[in-house]
Amino acid sequence: MSTVAALPTGNVHAVLDHAALYLGRYGWTPNSLYDIHDGCTAKCACHRTGTYPASILGAIRAAVFGQPRWYLTGVTDADRHTYSAAVEWFNTYLIAVGHAGLHAPVFAWETLPGRTAGDVTEALCAAAIAYRKHTIRRAA
Repeated sequence: MSTVAALPTGNVHAVLDHAALYLGRYGWTPNSLYDIHDGCTAKCACHRTGTYPASILGAIRAAVFGQPRWYLTGVTDADRHTYSAAVEWFNTYLIAVGHAGLHAPVFAWETLPGRTAGDVTEALCAAAIAYRKHTIRRAA
């Protein structure tokens, strides 16, 4: 199998763009899938809307499934593939191209001390742009 055939296909760029929008709107946390903010009285906006500050993977899940999703049980194969393709592309992008001064897998990149929400949203958008450029070149 060629390397090109193994690359993710579909709407990866749109998923990454939507994940960046999610983080811009609801916030980012590098420590867990979603920020459950212990000690909350369940009267905050997070509990009212079901939208929590998210990690990169949490934001990608929210972009694919339309809302934060803790577990992947009961999802369609197509949605699981879309999620996996977006995570795979983003992880590969961070390792190969890097962003904000670091080439590393998504977990190591996201949890680096000093990482900011701006770094994360910029990286998601840059990976989406790289995906668009890659698919345009491949189609030509």
